[in-house]
Amino acid sequence: MMNSCQAFARSLSRYTRSLSQLGCLIIPVVLAGCNSLPSSGPTAHQFLKRTKPGRNPLDITVIDLNQPTNGMKAVLAADKNSEILDDNISLSSAAERYTKENGSETGRNLKLRDLASEGRVDLIGPGDVLRISIYEAGTRLFIGNSNRYGYTGVDPSASAEHFDIVAVDAMGTIKLPYAGRLRVAGLRVVQIQHLIEEAFSTQSQKPQAMVSVLENVANTVYVGGDNATKSSRMPLTLYREHLLDAVSYVGGPRASLLADTVVIFSRSGKTVKQRLDHITPESPDNLALLPGDRIELVKRPRTFEVFGAGSRVEQMAFNNPEVSLAEALARGGGPNDNISDPRAVFLMRFVPDETAPNKERPVVYQLNMLDPASYFMAQRFTLRDKDVLYISSAKLTRAIKAANIVNQIFAPLLIARAAAY
Repeated sequence: MMNSCQAFARSLSRYTRSLSQLGCLIIPVVLAGCNSLPSSGPTAHQFLKRTKPGRNPLDITVIDLNQPTNGMKAVLAADKNSEILDDNISLSSAAERYTKENGSETGRNLKLRDLASEGRVDLIGPGDVLRISIYEAGTRLFIGNSNRYGYTGVDPSASAEHFDIVAVDAMGTIKLPYAGRLRVAGLRVVQIQHLIEEAFSTQSQKPQAMVSVLENVANTVYVGGDNATKSSRMPLTLYREHLLDAVSYVGGPRASLLADTVVIFSRSGKTVKQRLDHITPESPDNLALLPGDRIELVKRPRTFEVFGAGSRVEQMAFNNPEVSLAEALARGGGPNDNISDPRAVFLMRFVPDETAPNKERPVVYQLNMLDPASYFMAQRFTLRDKDVLYISSAKLTRAIKAANIVNQIFAPLLIARAAAY
């Protein structure tokens, strides 16, 4: 029995020695295949190599914030230049889809103030409902409140005839007894009063007309959207309501954060998008409203994405009016000690450029988190909607993964060999 056990041990020892010799051949093959191993993203060298001339079809510009010539000056320039594109929200609302489908001009780089124009809000139009009162004295056409029995048509006292509901039809006209059809579309109330008085002047003695608007349909603006508390048509008055008045009229946005609410304003075939928190009462963007304006309040949460060798990969909402680069790194958990290269943290965004095909060009900002100055710059670097944050992988990450694979393969064999002795 003892001889059998010894023979088995000698056979196992020879077998493990053979596998060890085979491992000497496998290890170089495994190490050579490091590039085929899974990775969270490129290293700093691989990343920057693709931005060199000849390998950079998008004409990406790299700005190293830790360079003495850049520093805080580059941070402030990035914050200023990105404000132009801060309102660049993707098309998805009904008003924007209509504008896009019908080939109308869309205000990609326009502000609300660019749509400012003069116009009247007191002109009668189709759909309006009027209340008309005709006052007569002396020879009268209407009996009014006089005694109808034995009425002779002459009464020294004044009386009135009221037409409580007179709707303006689709042709812009109204019809009154003995006056026929009168075209009132495009006229002010005082002009309609004169028009009625002239129509009855040959049939009544000194008629006087009083006209008031019961339902204002022509001079209204539409206010709605998925983030509005309610949708409604707001009538315009001579007070000259402004955009923020319309927002208040529907109860404001549903979302508690104004920065996540976008105003989509349509006027005369043009549509402009702007975040609600950028519009203040004294700002020229708080437009005076005109009939036919359409205002949509839509929810567009501002987000940024974190990729690479950080503690997690995730799309994150701002949830604050402003988020700095330092806050973004903290939310993402920062660089992972095991696999990341803290010397190569990249932030990617589009910045305005009038010479670029789409009036914008891609820019990469590089930050070395091993430099103490980077933490001060990160506090002043303000993130913009749809910024992308990438933490590069360390150079030895794939080599470590390959070593782990080799260890998993041969560790059991080494243990078996040790047990054989």
